[in-house]
Order: sequence, then structure tokens, then C-alpha cells
Amino acid sequence: MKSIIYIKYGELVLKGKNKINFINRLFDNTKHVLSDKPKLKIIKQFDSMIITGTTVANRGKIIEILKKVPGIGLIIPGFICKRDFDSLSKSIIEQLEKTNITDTTFKVDTKRADKTYPLNSMEISKKLGGVVLRKFKKYHVDVHKPKLHIIVEIKLKEAIFYFEKIKGCGGFPLGINGRVLMLISGGIDSPVAANLLLKKGLKVDFLTFISPPHTDDRALNKVRDLQKILSFDGKLYKSKLYIVNFTSLQHEISHISNHSYQITLMRRYFFRIARDLAKQNEYDAIATGESLGQVASQTIQSMHTIQQSIDGILVLRPLLSFDKSEIIEIAKRIGTYDISILPFADSCSLFVPTNPVTKPTVHGAKKLEEELTLIDGIYDNIFKKHINVE
Repeated sequence: MKSIIYIKYGELVLKGKNKINFINRLFDNTKHVLSDKPKLKIIKQFDSMIITGTTVANRGKIIEILKKVPGIGLIIPGFICKRDFDSLSKSIIEQLEKTNITDTTFKVDTKRADKTYPLNSMEISKKLGGVVLRKFKKYHVDVHKPKLHIIVEIKLKEAIFYFEKIKGCGGFPLGINGRVLMLISGGIDSPVAANLLLKKGLKVDFLTFISPPHTDDRALNKVRDLQKILSFDGKLYKSKLYIVNFTSLQHEISHISNHSYQITLMRRYFFRIARDLAKQNEYDAIATGESLGQVASQTIQSMHTIQQSIDGILVLRPLLSFDKSEIIEIAKRIGTYDISILPFADSCSLFVPTNPVTKPTVHGAKKLEEELTLIDGIYDNIFKKHINVE
């Protein structure tokens, strides 16, 4: 009998003929995230993966890592043993004794991958239940809501059994669906949006804007810290961070005659920079943390006017229909919330006008941009001198 971590796949089980590509990508990603643990062995199967070389004592830390890997549906701390009934029942009893559970309700469920096994699934469950009842006098069967669920899987060469299932990240293996450039401000929303895109199999790199001396270096450090959390400090994947010094463009935009449009124009130029960086670096899309109607720049009219500044690239908004409370709940779960709420202002928050327009028009934005006679030269200069990549 050996301690194992048994991994069930997430959405990739639905992918039909492409399934093998998804399995291979998830296998590679799992090896990468556990590469600093050379004693582990990962066995790839068509419907699951098995990690051996674990102990009951160290499984907890490994499971916490695996929870962050997109494409994993279930993480199961379990045991693998000989599949003959005597060996199987002896192994289960041995592990139950180690739990020190002396009084509980239980149920046994069995799945047979090998239909030639001498007992069918119901017979195995019934027989194992009898063994457990004889050994533990204070155990009682409850097939509806058992406190202890004993699950057995009969494979071709061995048996696997376990008592719990831990929900994984789900989704698709990282990188299987392409690459996206995420606009990230350091607030609550954009890291959550990035996390959802990672879960859908997209490799996410980041684009942030600074406006020195108006913005604090601590605001940029917030973004770096969020990047580390989302990439699991580089263990999940090596992400890039594009840092754009937006000060000169911001000063030029501040000269427009209608200051209520200032955020609208600023975001139109954010989008233009994102588009051009994405095309230069062959990203499949750009993405934002926008949620419909939360702030003035995120009304449907604002989104339309801002997006009309670019063409030729897909814009993803994974949080479009989320409530703020839902976004905060995810931020707390993935560990970005406490960093996001640190009070260091970014470019967006510093330059918000007193009464920002909530229903801007494309015509109105274009007319105001025509007032900015130096803007094209400033924009070109940013690409030559004011973009750093980490």
C-alpha cells in the first residue's frame, strides 16, 4: 500500500479528439509546478494522474500547490494497493484505524474499470461494508448522508481507495487557449479577471501604467506583488510585466477643453498602447477587469467609446456581469484582496475628474482628441523610450 495524490481532470474531459493534447499540457504544467520536489513521480493516465512519492504528512503542502493549477478538477489524497479483496480490505481497515474515528456513519461506493473482477461494484461495496462493521462496532451505515465516505476504484492492475475529494481549480490547462495581455491597475478587479482567464487556459502577461512623479512607487510594487500571486511566484508560469510611463500623455490629455472626458481619453490611449504591444508581441487578445456599470468609465456607453479607439484585436472582459461582492469574494479566495486594497493610488484614480462623463460618445471623444496636436509624437516617443519589461 502506498500513499498517493490522485488527480481527476477538469473541463478537459469534454474535449473529445483533442483530449490527449489537453492531458499532455496539464501533465507538463503539473511537472513544472512540482519541479522542486524530485522525489515525486507523476503517472499520466487517460482519465487521471497519480502522484506517488508522497506521505500522509507532506501531502497537505503538495495539495495546496495543486489547487492553483488550472485543468485539475479534483485532488484526492488516497492510497493505492493490491486489488485482491483481502489486500484491499486489510489496507482500508489499516487506514481507518489511523484516523482514530471510533463512532461515525459511513457508506462504501465502488467503481470497476475492470469488469472482469470477480465481484461486481455492488458486491464489493457490500462486502467491504461488512468488514468495516465487524471491525468498528460503533460504525453505522448511512447511504444518504454518511459522515465517512469510503470510495474504491478497481483498476486493471491495482485498487485505489480514498475518503475525501478536494476541489481543484478546474478549467483548462494553462496555455492551451493562447496568450493574452491584461491591463492591470493594482485594484481589486483586474487580478480577479486575470485569475479567471488563467483558469480558462490562457497564459496572461500584464500591462500597467505609471505616472511619475504623481504615482507612488508603492503602487507599482502592488502590481508586482499581485503578479507574483497570480503566477504562484513563477512556479505556475513565468509571466511578463510591461510598465508604461504614461506621464507625458497624461499631461497632454489634461489640456482638453471638456475635462469630463479626461478618463475616457486616457483609457482610449491605454487601449491603443495595449493593442500595439499585443500586436508586436503576438498576443491573441487584450483583457481588462471592467465590470459593467461599476464606475463612470464602465458604463456600456463608455466601454463602446473607449473600445472604438482600436480595431483588429479581441478585448476580453471576464468580469463584465459580476457584482462587486462576487469579485471581492474571489479576490479573498485567491489571495489578492489584501494587496489590492493597499492605499497607493494608480494613474486611473489620480486623474479622475470631479464629474466624469458617464455617457461619452465616439464623436465627442474624437473631437477632443483633435485638440491634442502633440499627442501623436508623444505616443511614438513612449514606445521608443518609456516601456520597460520585467
